[in-house]
Amino acid sequence: MLFSTRADVDSSRPTYLDDLLRQEAKINLDRAADIPDAVSVNRALNFIKHWWGETGEEMDVNVFYRHRTLEALGFAISHHEDLSASPKIIELRSGQNGVAPLLIFAGGASCFLEMQQLIKEISFPGPILGVALTAFNRDRQYPATVQDEVESTLKALQATGIEGPYRLLGYSFGGVFALELARALRAQGQEIAFLGMLDTPFGEQEWPLTTWAKFMWQRWRRARNRKKNLKKSGPPAGDQTQARPSLPAIGRGEYLARKLKPLSFRYADPRTAYYPELAPQWMGDYPPLYDAAARQLLRMKGVYKPSRYDGELTFYRSLQGSPVDCDPKSIWGRFLVHADWVDVPGNHQSMIVGRNAGTLGRELGNRLMR
Repeated sequence: MLFSTRADVDSSRPTYLDDLLRQEAKINLDRAADIPDAVSVNRALNFIKHWWGETGEEMDVNVFYRHRTLEALGFAISHHEDLSASPKIIELRSGQNGVAPLLIFAGGASCFLEMQQLIKEISFPGPILGVALTAFNRDRQYPATVQDEVESTLKALQATGIEGPYRLLGYSFGGVFALELARALRAQGQEIAFLGMLDTPFGEQEWPLTTWAKFMWQRWRRARNRKKNLKKSGPPAGDQTQARPSLPAIGRGEYLARKLKPLSFRYADPRTAYYPELAPQWMGDYPPLYDAAARQLLRMKGVYKPSRYDGELTFYRSLQGSPVDCDPKSIWGRFLVHADWVDVPGNHQSMIVGRNAGTLGRELGNRLMR
């Protein structure tokens, strides 16, 4: 049951949920409208964060695939359904019976709304299923690994009766899960009909030193240019510099790691408490469940060691790249020996939205049905 932390909010009333979601979505959302199609990922996450702040209850980031309309979500809330947990396998799009599904791994903290436009555009007759990240809730000294996630997925596929031939697709670090799942399925003698990786990085600690050094130099130059531009324009109105934490307050190791960020991230131990906050992707100020998922994922990335994969796959590389990751071909090329490299328009984020999503969706559809 949901209990509000504010006296003036009755969080059990679906009308409050309707008003809040419409407010965050910035549109007059009909109660029967499909939320994943109508609401952007950022606005949906803002709603989840606002709801948590108002009620003390956090919804799972993929809740809108279980309850796709305001009416369905309000019904679930009024019947005290637990909305904080996600099934391992999520139906993202229905499809024809008898066609083996496409299994997708999302990027980030396993939020499939980020990929919704691409999911709509993939010309594939079968169902499209999302594989959600398992919350292992491990002590940071013994972090969950990519192999743990693969084993969790294999159990879920067996439990749900999903059989091959398998079609696997992963966006961003989700591509690593797709790759390692394909490796495990091939070891079992299963057929991999398709394996696709979308702009997938891996941890800086495994980049060749020359690649890492060149990328850090380019990143430093970009940061220096930004600082110069800021000095020319002057500080924003009301800008106040935060006080730096004292050395004894956070410990010498953490102080030096933060002081030398981003150079320190390559050499930091993924088991340290502050490791996720050194990552260039880290934003902070997340609700608890999202925070835990983000920390777990970054530690997984930090301990992952890539190895040679002998199977066929298609690697989709964004033409404009990512500001926080190097060219994926420069790091994956020696491991993915039979990869078909396909350059697609956009950067790491925009390759799966708008017109770029349509282009990529058609390309994926052609390969999925070969």
